[in-house]
Amino acid sequence: MAALTGCRVLDLGIITAGAATSAILADLGAEVLKIESPSYKDPFRRWTGETLPGEHPDLPPFFRMTNRGKQNVGIDLKTAEGRAIFLDLAARSDIVVENFSRGVLHRLGLDFTALKAVNPRIILASISSQGDDGPDANFVSFGSTLEAMAGLAAITGYEGGSPVVSGIELNYPDQVVAIFAAAMIATAWHATKSGTAKGVHLDLSQRELTSFLCGEQFLAPEAARREGNRQGPGLQECFRSRDGHWIAVTIGAAQLATLGLTVDGNPNDAATWFAARDADEIIAEVTAAGAAAARVLDGNGVLAERGRGWSGALAAGRDGDLVKGTVFAEANRKFDPGTPASLLGTHTREVLARLLGYDETKLDRLISAGVIAEPEQQSTPQKKAMAS
Repeated sequence: MAALTGCRVLDLGIITAGAATSAILADLGAEVLKIESPSYKDPFRRWTGETLPGEHPDLPPFFRMTNRGKQNVGIDLKTAEGRAIFLDLAARSDIVVENFSRGVLHRLGLDFTALKAVNPRIILASISSQGDDGPDANFVSFGSTLEAMAGLAAITGYEGGSPVVSGIELNYPDQVVAIFAAAMIATAWHATKSGTAKGVHLDLSQRELTSFLCGEQFLAPEAARREGNRQGPGLQECFRSRDGHWIAVTIGAAQLATLGLTVDGNPNDAATWFAARDADEIIAEVTAAGAAAARVLDGNGVLAERGRGWSGALAAGRDGDLVKGTVFAEANRKFDPGTPASLLGTHTREVLARLLGYDETKLDRLISAGVIAEPEQQSTPQKKAMAS
């Protein structure tokens, strides 16, 4: 049995931080209902330049990555009746995940106080840039600004160079917060299930979690220096081989002597040695000396490694599409990425009929009024993003 079997999640998460958290919860066995508004679609549906030829414009790769394994329910939370429907679902659920800007849930009347009034055991996980309170709570940000404010960029980069951020293609804080958040949510759910805890509001600040990743650097008596990949008297760096591959190596002082390298940690002195050898030759010689060496893989290289039995963070979906894999492996349970990501409102009728007992007449009326949506009703333009 999966770790979160029997758990139901209402997913208000968008882009990466919130939506990826709920995807991990789905991996762990939770039933995840992505609540998406016809007047405010997940911005990942329109992420610039990501839709490929032949793909549905509402299902680009980034959206599919973080929304597989979920059922999609279209509800306009800006309507009073839509908010009432959401609260009825919350009364029958265990967890709500959101990463809107601070204050959005309060203005909608769907904050923790409102949720707890209909379900005392509800868990609200709020994933934000700066946390739920404090002087910076209302700031919105992207991964690059979070890395700067959290201290990570200051210790990342080459000696004498400027701070380095992971960039918009990665947005490191967005990725790691999903792992932290999913683990905290799972822990809270098991506590409420066992009866040892009541409902709780989890306040997850991406900035604080990113600072945590800096580790002991904050305890240094002087400001940490950027040193690139250097580490101690040995050699830790990337070099280009004779046949054009980049090779990452970590070689201790003793192994440097074995290889005939006397570089004292200066990568420039070793560049000639690496440039005179092909990649396979470098890896064989360095590993034979008891040190570590590996090719630097791009996306295509990582995919090729999957063919050798490695899966990691990539998986083939049920439709054969490539999606994010899982960060948590459960013994004796094969990972299943679940159903592919779906259009807004694909499961609206089924979910509201099953959980709230709505008949077709009521569903038709709510759809006509724009309170709920199914796929053919999606004609409202995307509005300005509210997420952090």
